[in-house]
Amino acid sequence: MSTTPLVEAQAIPARAEIAASMDAVVISPREAAMATAIRRTLTAAGAAPRGSAGGFRILPDRFAQLLEASDAIDIAWAVGSERFVRNRLELSRRHATALSALRALVAGGRQAATATLCDIQGLEQLDDHQVVNVAAMTIPEAPGLCILDEQGTGKTVVTIYGFDALVARKEVDFLLILAPKSMVPEWICDFERFKGDLYDLGAMVGDRREKRAALAARKDVLVTNYETAVSMEAELSAHLRQHRGRAMLVVDESFFAKNFDAARTRAIRRLREECDRAYVLCGTPAPNRPHDVVEQFNIVDFGATFGGVKIPEDRAAALPVIRQAMEARGLYVRHRKQDVLPDLPQRRYTRVPLALRPEQRRAYEAALQNLILDLRSTDDREFARRIPSILARHSALLQICASPASVIPGYSEIPAKLLALDEILEDAIVRGGEKVVVWSFFTDSIDAIVQRYERFFPARYDGQVTDVRARREAVRRFQEDDSTMLFVANPAAAGAGLTLHRARIAVYESLSINTAHFLQSLDRIHRRGQRRDVDYIFLVCEGSIEIQEYERIATKEAAARDLLSDGGATPPTREVLLREALDLHRLINEVPLP
Repeated sequence: MSTTPLVEAQAIPARAEIAASMDAVVISPREAAMATAIRRTLTAAGAAPRGSAGGFRILPDRFAQLLEASDAIDIAWAVGSERFVRNRLELSRRHATALSALRALVAGGRQAATATLCDIQGLEQLDDHQVVNVAAMTIPEAPGLCILDEQGTGKTVVTIYGFDALVARKEVDFLLILAPKSMVPEWICDFERFKGDLYDLGAMVGDRREKRAALAARKDVLVTNYETAVSMEAELSAHLRQHRGRAMLVVDESFFAKNFDAARTRAIRRLREECDRAYVLCGTPAPNRPHDVVEQFNIVDFGATFGGVKIPEDRAAALPVIRQAMEARGLYVRHRKQDVLPDLPQRRYTRVPLALRPEQRRAYEAALQNLILDLRSTDDREFARRIPSILARHSALLQICASPASVIPGYSEIPAKLLALDEILEDAIVRGGEKVVVWSFFTDSIDAIVQRYERFFPARYDGQVTDVRARREAVRRFQEDDSTMLFVANPAAAGAGLTLHRARIAVYESLSINTAHFLQSLDRIHRRGQRRDVDYIFLVCEGSIEIQEYERIATKEAAARDLLSDGGATPPTREVLLREALDLHRLINEVPLP
């Protein structure tokens, strides 16, 4: 190969920065007239430059050639861009070895895992699958791991012991945990529970001044929420750089980082570049569609699993493509409760059909007819423009089923669901002495339930309870106080991480439209420590839109038991909504008034 272009390019000033898509670097001339010479130089080195706005994109599989060309080009690296390149180049050298080691550990079980952890003490109390996970976390060649075990199998304790093992081996000395806001204090409690005062722990919470103070305190373990990852990304990045090569990142409930277009996902991806190891924890990584897992893997492996993979937009078509990439290249573990906790009690699901009350039914049918008229008078282009307002009216139908007074002026009946709850709670709490969890999607419903059942001293946990201490106290009361017989919550606020196994009965007064929140909520009572069979009771108004919503979410729940089979539901179109509305209109007229 001729070296002439390299010689010509020796003095060419250029700059390098990470592409906005975070799947390449862009090399740009600092003088426009030098663009042709830069292209020739990169091509001669085998870097396969692709034209881009203002420069040339270089893909990860050509980063070695880029570095070869950088010996001849005067490249000014933007912040983080050189580390971005070297992270991927290093992983490309180690990935196959890491993948082989992971497969051997999973196949060999506890015996193989224990052999690799012979220098680590204190693992006797862990379950077999947890020891395997700790060993997988500490594979020397691996950049991290996707820990996708089902909820309630102990992902938190695995992470704590994995960090402890890496510290013992002097491979890391700092841990940053990003978690949902409600889970930040729980991480501190769990670390103290399992490791006592071994580590200096800090929660990065409060106002900006308090967060900066926590960061400056030089903790061994720092826990904060996703919002802080966005608002204080620069400060966190600088802190991680001080631990270069010895920082570890954990992303808890990582389905919150499934969308690359979200600010939190991009911030996490950039923070990850400063960490030697990264781990994502999630029992429901693909709650809506198989595409949801892609960004979670990217956080761990810099795109090694899905880089260069053409994923169809269609969910059914994407499923085998994503499954094949995960099976071929993905660094992940997946353990299901039925396999690793065989003594865990059974789950039963009961749908309770309810007839809408007379006033409730009239209001529902009027709202349904208005929606039908709206959909019939809207073409596809107008539908696309107005979809938020149309879906809001679609949601209002669900609200009429649950809490009519919030949308019907002067509503005076007792709604069908409160009447049903009267019987269920009387039977469970008064006659049976059972604690009960009631889930509701609507704030007005939660207000009404808490007020109506004051005699059961309800603990409330939803968006109206913003103080972390108040939320923790609500859980403590329900778990420890024998007079607190009712826990009333929204799955969006309380669906992740909480343990509510003092109850074996959960009633869904209304359904969360977010499948991940719903799936998480199921495991609040069905988890380690539960010794009785659990019952889920779903209150569903017959002849209403709730029938379809229940069937959709039940189908997703069944599919999501196996990560690789969770294909999600088709996004609503004008035709789908209109057809369903017409079907419901016909059905509701077949349901007699109570």
